Amino acid sequence: MVVDNGEIKDDLERFENLIKMINFDYERFFAKILKHPPIVYEREVNKLIAKYNLNTITNPTLRFKFNNLVARYLTFRDKWNKRMMEFEGIKKTPFIKIAESDLNKEDKTKNKIDFESELDKLPPNIDRNKISKLIENKIEEYRTKGVENLEVKISIVENKPKLIIRPIK
Repeated sequence: MVVDNGEIKDDLERFENLIKMINFDYERFFAKILKHPPIVYEREVNKLIAKYNLNTITNPTLRFKFNNLVARYLTFRDKWNKRMMEFEGIKKTPFIKIAESDLNKEDKTKNKIDFESELDKLPPNIDRNKISKLIENKIEEYRTKGVENLEVKISIVENKPKLIIRPIK
């Protein structure tokens, strides 16, 4: 089916205007001015793309313009899909600020985790409670001196536990 160049030009202008309208309506949707995304306009654009993908456009200038409009539409559609996922809470934004107090909490829990994992390395004949109290006292000593980040290691030398507690820079 051969389509007239005049009809193709009109459809391409309509296609370009639809892209602008969809972009504008998505911005309004994300700003919570509209209740629903512009699905009707997207259907029209998809119909135009399907129409001219099936029927070859013989005029190279019009074919070039059509391909550019399709590329622009697909780029916008990817952008809208990503924002829609963020809007619906499916995908989180890539940059999340962490408060400094949260970082300190993570460091403290990290020391505790390292400390617990080190206790698991002890043989069963050694009293873990006694060792953990000793380690906690040493950690408190360092914290009173203003040292927050500590590394705790336990090694067994001649069947006795050897504690290594040192600050991390």
